[in-house]
Amino acid sequence: MTVGLRLLAVPIAGRDTASSRLRLYDLVAGLPPTFDVTVAPPGSAAVHDLRVDTFDLVYVQKDARPPVLELCRRATDARVPIVYDIDDDFGCWPDMAEEELCKLATVVTVDSDARADSLRGVARDAVVLPCMIDAAQHPARRPAPSVRERIGTVGSFGNLLSLWHTLPWLAAVPPELDTYVVGPAGAERDLPRVPLVPFHLDDFVPSLLRADVHILAHGEREAPLKDNNRLVMAMSLGLPTLVSATPAYLEVLADLGLEWLCCRPEEVPARLGDLADPAVRLAVAQAGWAYAWDRYAPARCLAEFVRVCDMAVGASR
Repeated sequence: MTVGLRLLAVPIAGRDTASSRLRLYDLVAGLPPTFDVTVAPPGSAAVHDLRVDTFDLVYVQKDARPPVLELCRRATDARVPIVYDIDDDFGCWPDMAEEELCKLATVVTVDSDARADSLRGVARDAVVLPCMIDAAQHPARRPAPSVRERIGTVGSFGNLLSLWHTLPWLAAVPPELDTYVVGPAGAERDLPRVPLVPFHLDDFVPSLLRADVHILAHGEREAPLKDNNRLVMAMSLGLPTLVSATPAYLEVLADLGLEWLCCRPEEVPARLGDLADPAVRLAVAQAGWAYAWDRYAPARCLAEFVRVCDMAVGASR
């Protein structure tokens, strides 16, 4: 383990802006005391005045906008290694120079072997760092999976783009069942046909637990780049989940022998019928729960992050 490592963590946004932003804050908060951690103020413009040469390692969460790119160039000039946790929406957001930051980074972290392979020609070293379960200590979490007698509510959660792509699946839910989504405040303008529960950190876990089944989908363009964090979050809560044919989701379902949970919109009623039996739903919930907590528990992900930090510092010597 690296001793006395001065780590600069650069978040893309504040902790309470979206579930995926929690990871940097929860990750660095759990690091051993041998790490001296400084978290930069959220928002890329805040990094202008940081003395990057006073740190031993820079960890960038998703952000590849010009100010962060300039910070990383200064880090490279000062021979300070960089770990870049690349956004799964690679190439989708304006002003993001992800490919250039990949070339500057000592190590690029992704969530799956397939994504690591896809970056071999861009990044110097791409390694798998599992996405830690979000809000792992939330008091509303159940001590074990449980299901209701009948399916009454189907939900979804995510950013606006993901939720927009999920609408065809939600529209196929039989009308006798309630539907809702958890997403960014104000998104109801773009999601007019489904009730919106605005994302709020304190209410995130209870909001997800309202549903008996979740549906998570992506569009064809971004699906190959997306990670599995939303599916892992749902499984960690014991929530059976139908998904689109997103490679990262299929990889998880194949490990569990649950590929039948992947479906097209027109197959949603039949899949919900397959889940109608509470014994089937409970078996799916238990399998997902065990998988999520075995592979994505905070302690395991923290140990992997320390290993990545050691790798990056060692490579720069």
